[in-house]
Amino acid sequence: MSAPSTSPALSPATSPALKKPRRLRGLLPVTPVVVFLAALFVVPLVRVFALSLHPVDANGYPLDGYSFVQYRRVFTESFFSEALWHSLLTALLVTVLSVLLGFPAAYALSRARKGVVRTLLFVAVVSPLLTSVVVRSYGWVVLFSANGVVNRTLVWLGFLDQPAHLLTSYLVVVVSVVHVMLPFAILPLTTALGGIDDNLRRASRSLGAGPVRTFWKVTVPLSLPGIAVGATVVFPLAMGIYITPLLVGGANQPLAGLRVYSQITAVFDYPVAAALSLVLLLLTLLGVSVLGTGFRFWEKRLHG
Repeated sequence: MSAPSTSPALSPATSPALKKPRRLRGLLPVTPVVVFLAALFVVPLVRVFALSLHPVDANGYPLDGYSFVQYRRVFTESFFSEALWHSLLTALLVTVLSVLLGFPAAYALSRARKGVVRTLLFVAVVSPLLTSVVVRSYGWVVLFSANGVVNRTLVWLGFLDQPAHLLTSYLVVVVSVVHVMLPFAILPLTTALGGIDDNLRRASRSLGAGPVRTFWKVTVPLSLPGIAVGATVVFPLAMGIYITPLLVGGANQPLAGLRVYSQITAVFDYPVAAALSLVLLLLTLLGVSVLGTGFRFWEKRLHG
């Protein structure tokens, strides 16, 4: 009597006909969330696109019909085009500063042993995320106001004869935005640095490499995934931020997010605000794609 066939190709558990329904059943728990998020993203986006195509009259009220006149205004009027260019440069600067400043903090957090010190470091990194952006921004307003700590210190040290208008400066806006973005850069960097095997560093040191060479040749390349994630999270957030620049630097800061805000709340020109929003979104997606391509090229060059 011959034994029954146990070929994997004919096994019910490995049958392609049964794998597909099982895979679909695995997606059922996340389907409501995906549909909910997609609806809240796609439907408003379609409405904003339709609004951006409406021409407006002399008072800014939308008219019937469709045209690309709002997009032509966004690209030809310096009030909008310079804000887009300024937002792009500011977001790149904030991204670089967030990664550079976040790297030492992430390294210290990943190397700290479990205990009070590690807990305090983690709380120091995460606590800004538990506080409202508005509250943190007003904290910067208090620090850099005419009677704030920074102005008083500079006057006391003799660097200034009288308090300066620091709140309207571009430097203070960048510093405050970097402060808001730092946790988003530190957390993925901590995960990447914590996953590096210490034996690799010891092997590098045993082969004659010093601490600096070991850092550049071992630690930085292996932390590249964390750098990539941090940068691709910080960059789009910095592109669209407007609350912190508005509270710290005022409504005249040449950023696209503030231009959208002013067109909606002050000028009531909704079509051009919609067009500027969509151009800002496309520019953000383009920037994220360029960053992702650059990091993949860097990783391929490092690891072959």
